[in-house]
Amino acid sequence: MRIDSHHSFSERYPLVHLETILKRNRFDGSVLVLVTRASLPVLSVPDFVRGIVVPSDLRDPQLPHLLDAYQRHPDFRAVCHRFDGDIPDGLAELERRGIPLDALGGLPLIPRIVDRFPSLRIVIDHLGYGGADTLVRASAPDALPADGCDQWARDIAEAAESPQVFCKLSGVTRLGPSARPCVQHALRVFGPRRLMFGSDWPADLPEHSWKASLAAFTQALGAQPIEVREELLGGTAERFYAL
Repeated sequence: MRIDSHHSFSERYPLVHLETILKRNRFDGSVLVLVTRASLPVLSVPDFVRGIVVPSDLRDPQLPHLLDAYQRHPDFRAVCHRFDGDIPDGLAELERRGIPLDALGGLPLIPRIVDRFPSLRIVIDHLGYGGADTLVRASAPDALPADGCDQWARDIAEAAESPQVFCKLSGVTRLGPSARPCVQHALRVFGPRRLMFGSDWPADLPEHSWKASLAAFTQALGAQPIEVREELLGGTAERFYAL
């Protein structure tokens, strides 16, 4: 199964556009990461969407009630939280319910989160850079030296020491010349069974198309055995999200 593990949609770029793209490129499905949680109760998704990730503030005292509602949706698979320096107590509720976490930003916090919540399954979005808005600011990966050795490289390696931590190779088009060393480093520290491709469509439009995202990922990955490619292009996402 070939899966795009990270995309959203917008009024300008509806899901029907992505469905055509995925079929053309022989992808079987996708994981939809919502921009707002409000859309989930009324959201009707096409069959190619195999799972939905919902953004949530894990400091919200209403979190248990929100999770009750999320879990009633048949396609709900995980919660996404943007970290801003603290470790929210709501992670305990995710761990208790067995709900995976999409971690946006907060890469240095991951080892501490794992220590406190050892049963929580985590996937680091966008190689730990926090998303499109952070990738283009001062912390952008094109500031990394060519060999990829940087604080990021140390942080991602430390996070990868925990077997319940996974990583998305999403937003690769924004890495510029650092794409290959970053992806190769992630492959070394995580291995293929804990890495997954994500297009982050339509965040990079109009500069970079969905196909450009796949091409950037493929070029950064380089020549790999078919077994490795199958894991990154679907196998890992299928297992992590129970698709």
